[in-house]
Amino acid sequence: MNPRAASHLPLEGIRVIDLGMLLPGPVCGLHLAWLGADVIKIEPPRGDPGRTLYDGAFFDTYNRGKRSAALDLKSDAGRTTFLALADDADIVIENFRPGVAERLGIGPDILRARNPRLIHCAITGFGPGSRAAAPAHDLNFLARSGALGLPTTWSGQGRISTRPAMPVADLGGAAMAVQAILAALFQRTRTGIGSRIEIAMQEVMLHWLAWRTSAAERGDEAAWTMHLEPANDLYAAADGLSIAIGAIESHLWQGLVRALRDAGATLPAGAIDWDWTDRRANAPELAAALTRAFAMRPRDEWMSLLEAAGIPADPVNTPPEAFEDPWLAERKLVQADGWVRPPLPGAGTLAPAPALDADGAGVRDGTAWGTGAA
Repeated sequence: MNPRAASHLPLEGIRVIDLGMLLPGPVCGLHLAWLGADVIKIEPPRGDPGRTLYDGAFFDTYNRGKRSAALDLKSDAGRTTFLALADDADIVIENFRPGVAERLGIGPDILRARNPRLIHCAITGFGPGSRAAAPAHDLNFLARSGALGLPTTWSGQGRISTRPAMPVADLGGAAMAVQAILAALFQRTRTGIGSRIEIAMQEVMLHWLAWRTSAAERGDEAAWTMHLEPANDLYAAADGLSIAIGAIESHLWQGLVRALRDAGATLPAGAIDWDWTDRRANAPELAAALTRAFAMRPRDEWMSLLEAAGIPADPVNTPPEAFEDPWLAERKLVQADGWVRPPLPGAGTLAPAPALDADGAGVRDGTAWGTGAA
């Protein structure tokens, strides 16, 4: 049974098969479910490995609103059942390594020959090529793409990027896949023909670093770090809590200098008139002065002073602190069931993640999609 009642959401009536496991494929399927699609998650007999991560919270978060069927795709029976299901589907998502789906006999060419309207989306690490079979996870893509090699402060000296708190490459690959799928659905309304989509997470990371390439082309040896400066950084307050400052534009920088001086801080002579180039040129001296200044008062005092001065300043929150922010209630971001909706207009409410093979009977007897063709 479809876990969503009729809701008039944008993708209502769209049938999705989610072959993904762990993160990128399931997140892509999740966002299609939020938009109203009927998503059937096909799992191996032992289930998606994500079911056991973080005490199940990992799986429960990224598989809400879906149905589950356990199929052994290495068996003739499992493959036959899957092919029949895909014949009436609109979208198939998978995140196998390149070539795995073909070896299983469920590759995109086979599926689209049987169902020309099908949109097949493969999310991989590196795509076809010399690294197609390379094992990798989110951290590997961040490392190889250069993202982890970028400094996170005003200079290449000192602090270097550390592992992000979120799986950026996995989530980024899923987001780009959703974008591509929605475009393919729109194209299908005009042509009647589906598409084959390949999203390589390594390519997504490099695409997101594209503006750095543009900076490097300007011939500055420091092009990879030249955007970073002390006015756009993190600083520890007197109580050990940190605050993020974004006083990049000249008028914001001048306001920050005034607020700091009014609070008793000492900054270099003439600093209030320094533009972006000047602040970069004097970064060591300026960063040290700002570090001393913010260490003078507790974080909440600085927040009050800087908010009053109109300076972009925010506390470096823990996740629990972030979820206590009154802004969430204003935006109705947390739904009545306690789950956080995506920032999409009119996103629906999803049922809990399914138990393994909860909907397998309907998949195996051919009634999963109900009556009528996709």
